[in-house]
Amino acid sequence: MTAPPRRRILFYHKHNPHYGFTNFSPHPVTYNGKRYPTSEHLFQSFKFQGHRPDIAEHIRTCGERPSAAFSEARRFQAEVRPDWKKINVEKMDETIYHKFTQHASLMNELLATGNAELVEDSDKDAFWGVGADGKGRNELGKALERLREQFRAD
Repeated sequence: MTAPPRRRILFYHKHNPHYGFTNFSPHPVTYNGKRYPTSEHLFQSFKFQGHRPDIAEHIRTCGERPSAAFSEARRFQAEVRPDWKKINVEKMDETIYHKFTQHASLMNELLATGNAELVEDSDKDAFWGVGADGKGRNELGKALERLREQFRAD
């Protein structure tokens, strides 16, 4: 007898449930004593922290919109730390840990998902989401599932 398929929870769009699971949600994050308007600001700044603190700080303070942080990080692509592709998933884990531990309502929402598969339903991103064909890596969904297990274990 096979186990029933896991329930899937899709998140991505602003007006749908679980938008708080995205890095574009309006949840500020404090990291090393500094306020970041969204977790996207923190995540994008990680690309430059350490070797280009001026750019990291620029991203932190480039405005409240997460799309601004994303665009500014892209503008400075040539300055991204050379090991970014090796550590980006680890930095996403760190980013969402800070976000969810600082917003109890989000932690409770995450824990309430049970053992459901969490899926970033982005048609634009086949790495963090599932991409246009639905077969992307869904690394943000996997990171959230790891975080959910970590909260349960603690």
